[in-house]
Amino acid sequence: MIRLVSNHNARLARLLELASKDGYEGICSTRSFNIYYLTGFWGNGIYVNNGSAERLYVSSLESDRARHDSKTNVITYRAGELLDQLSEFFDDRKVACDDNLYMYLEPIFNKIKAKSTDIFERARSVKFDDEISIMKEGGKVMDNVYENTLKILNDGISERDVYATLVGEIIRQGGDVIPYEDTIGTEIVAFGENTSYPHYSPPSERKLRSGDPVLMDITLRYKGYVIDFTRTVFYGRAEDRMKEVYNIVKEAQALGIRTLKPEMNGRDLDSTVREFFGSRKDLFNHSLGHGVGLEVHERPFVSPRSNDRLERNSLITIEPGLYYDGEFGIRIEDSMVVDDPPYLLTNYPKELIIV
Repeated sequence: MIRLVSNHNARLARLLELASKDGYEGICSTRSFNIYYLTGFWGNGIYVNNGSAERLYVSSLESDRARHDSKTNVITYRAGELLDQLSEFFDDRKVACDDNLYMYLEPIFNKIKAKSTDIFERARSVKFDDEISIMKEGGKVMDNVYENTLKILNDGISERDVYATLVGEIIRQGGDVIPYEDTIGTEIVAFGENTSYPHYSPPSERKLRSGDPVLMDITLRYKGYVIDFTRTVFYGRAEDRMKEVYNIVKEAQALGIRTLKPEMNGRDLDSTVREFFGSRKDLFNHSLGHGVGLEVHERPFVSPRSNDRLERNSLITIEPGLYYDGEFGIRIEDSMVVDDPPYLLTNYPKELIIV
């Protein structure tokens, strides 16, 4: 297991400062993403900090692995004793917790004055240097995964065949696949008319034919951190109309990258690209992008409703697309670091490619 958390004290200080500004005297997490962020252990548990001490409570099921991976003092709890242990630890302090209050823990959190807050999401939205370094490595892995998967495209291969190769490449290159709650498949592989569905899933036995657009939306986890990437290429040939739409989407993404500046609002960036599409903007039916990090979708968000500031060293995607129902769709996506100028983590070419 990867032991990350080289900036433990800085991460903790950031969280405690946010909690204090919101009137809290301690912090608590039950989400695996946030526990990993602070301890290096990814699993079920309860991380607590009262401002002067920290602990990671886990069940006996997780205790050995937690002690191996965690940089925090690990305590194995019994369910019947947990309320008293946490009550004593927090001693009537007001506690900021994340948004994953398990039902069976709710009475405990009520007792210790814990309230659900967004401080973990706010803290994680700006990355430390060690996180950015890992994600740069992950971007190189992504480029290799995609390049190797493209090589297998041939007449008659199915979406599921490509999907199997893609997942295998992620694992062979040192990454991990990411399950989604709202799609069956972990990755999107779409041919032809299936590219018109932005969240097409699962891949089918649909066979590849000359003239098909091939859209792959790939997410992988590398050393805990997510890289998100999409390319659309054409097999054998490309119709003039598809070439036109491809170049419009490519220009839209380039505009988004040029426009991105630290401290701008996510809504404004989305609006700039959306308006670029003009009469086609109704065919762009999702947000321009989102934060990436320990989760596939996290703050800051880049959408028509976003009030998030895009702070320097945030990680976001820019992924415009146009979708013609039942015909075809085009999307281009990269993960990038907010800076002046911003820079990409994924660098596979974006010129129109016919394979």
